Amino acid sequence: MTKQPKYLRNMVPQIKEKYGEEKAREILTNAERRYAALLEENKDEPRAYSWQKRERIYPSIALFHALVDAGTEREEAAAFVTGYYRRLAERAASVIRTVLKIPGLYRLVPKLFFDTALKHCVPEAGFLTENRFLSKTGMRFDMVRCPYQDSCVRYGCPELVKGFCDTDDICYGNMHSRLFWGRTKTIGHGDALCDFKLRITEGYRSRRSAEPLHKTGK
Repeated sequence: MTKQPKYLRNMVPQIKEKYGEEKAREILTNAERRYAALLEENKDEPRAYSWQKRERIYPSIALFHALVDAGTEREEAAAFVTGYYRRLAERAASVIRTVLKIPGLYRLVPKLFFDTALKHCVPEAGFLTENRFLSKTGMRFDMVRCPYQDSCVRYGCPELVKGFCDTDDICYGNMHSRLFWGRTKTIGHGDALCDFKLRITEGYRSRRSAEPLHKTGK
């Protein structure tokens, strides 16, 4: 028997509140069945895919289609499915803002974001990045392939990707008054890529601040 992912477990109260006990049981049963089928169909995927797909992408796809099967309009279903991640992003954003009240800590954020993102967003996990650049005062990279986009398009729910992309803006868009989140394009909103940009906006400078720490190209 397939173990119910954390996402579906956490969504049970919201589903019951919105749709009532009887319809919620129908939706959850269908979602669990669809989730198990997705795991079976993709059982040979690389291990690097496991967390993103098993815990976030496939449960979301499964619930979306279960909601649509139960008569929910697609736009409403997409908003309901990704609303969970918006709430998580809002809580994370609050924590980040609190932590960055520590004097000077914000100066470390561009490098930390760059290193963390590119450690996990690797081709083995379905991501492809280009134009990577990191300096003392900022970072940027373009995300030209994303497993969220690929999977949601493959399984007929591309409207979910917008919600996933929006959680980045919620989480990182207002971290600190001296950090500028400059992303202007996202795959989920129909662009060819996500242009991740984060820089320090104060007059902070050092003799070597204009020199890149990394410029790796593709």
